[in-house]
Amino acid sequence: MKEIPDNKFTRHQFNAFLGHHLTFANYFGSYERAFEALMENVYQSGNHVDRLAYPILFIARHCMELGFKTNIRYFLKYSEKDDFKKAGTHDLEKLFGAFKLHIAETIKNLKSKHGIEVDKADIEEFNKYCEEVNKLTSIFHLLDKNSDSFRYPVDKENNNSFEQKDTINLLDVRDLYEKTSILLTHTADVFGKYTDYADEIENMYEQEMREIYGY
Repeated sequence: MKEIPDNKFTRHQFNAFLGHHLTFANYFGSYERAFEALMENVYQSGNHVDRLAYPILFIARHCMELGFKTNIRYFLKYSEKDDFKKAGTHDLEKLFGAFKLHIAETIKNLKSKHGIEVDKADIEEFNKYCEEVNKLTSIFHLLDKNSDSFRYPVDKENNNSFEQKDTINLLDVRDLYEKTSILLTHTADVFGKYTDYADEIENMYEQEMREIYGY
């Protein structure tokens, strides 16, 4: 390991404020940066990826889990659904399904409650990226359904996590993850123009009620 000097500058640099960033979005971003840092480390070092493959794949998978849970927590206010509100599962396919459910119900509620029509182009773009996300979700579901295989060499029954023939190219994973990250990072931004307007309507209605009934 490359020596890191212990001085006032590095002490400040490595002093982690663990309680300052306790949101799903911050955890998501932190793990994304770790994924990119490890991929870059492999490339720059010239070493084979096997030395870091398991943590890289675990981090990419965990990024997806955090991304789904971040979006579910954001959109449940507008979807008015409780599905996976606490999201105790690690199952990516279930979380992906819940993510899409909350978006679909949000679109439905925006129209029925507020008369807000989501642009078809935005829906089509969302569905296009979902196709790419589905590819990576399916890969990780097959390789590591319960978020154990990238962390431990054997399962709970002491069976090997992988067979000798199992391989995966992490450049393909990175390519799919970049597309996945776009969806998980920017869906709230894309729909924000609609949900922000819905919030304005709700706030106006609440203010009117306060003025009428004096509460």
